[in-house]
Amino acid sequence: MKVAIFGAGTMGSGIAQVFAAKGHTALMYASSTASAQRHKDNLSKSLQKRVDKGKMTQEVKDALILVEETDAAADADLVIECVKEDMSTKRALLKQLDPICKDGVIFASNTSSLSITEMGQGLKHPVIGMHFFNPVPTMKLVEIIRGINTTPEVFKFIQNLAIELGKDPVEVEE
Repeated sequence: MKVAIFGAGTMGSGIAQVFAAKGHTALMYASSTASAQRHKDNLSKSLQKRVDKGKMTQEVKDALILVEETDAAADADLVIECVKEDMSTKRALLKQLDPICKDGVIFASNTSSLSITEMGQGLKHPVIGMHFFNPVPTMKLVEIIRGINTTPEVFKFIQNLAIELGKDPVEVEE
């Protein structure tokens, strides 16, 4: 599966690491070329320590791809946003991605406090909350938050995906 993760900070890089470790292609998006390079350098150093300690393979490390072109998410199967915890920022990103992304893609938000229903208003793609805890690679809990328009099929897919990632999914109220 190809996963596009928007936000390359602590949470985004941790989420990308978890997906890559399970054999998924993980694309991380930064806001600019300079930001992408800075995050890539920091992430590379951090992950190399895990490789050196035998906690991660070189192949998993190499599977993480950092880009800044939003259009590269067009063929992603799952989009996870973990940008600034601000509704207008999150909605603007999802609104920008909605016409670009292929049919069938699911938009997931790493929010723990904002309305999934509000975030998904007016979008053709379904939105669900998939809130990871820090540090993502070691914390087991993932909160799954349904919006009013989240279908049972989307919920079940995300729940099963969390289990496949080695996480313990818990449904929480919006």
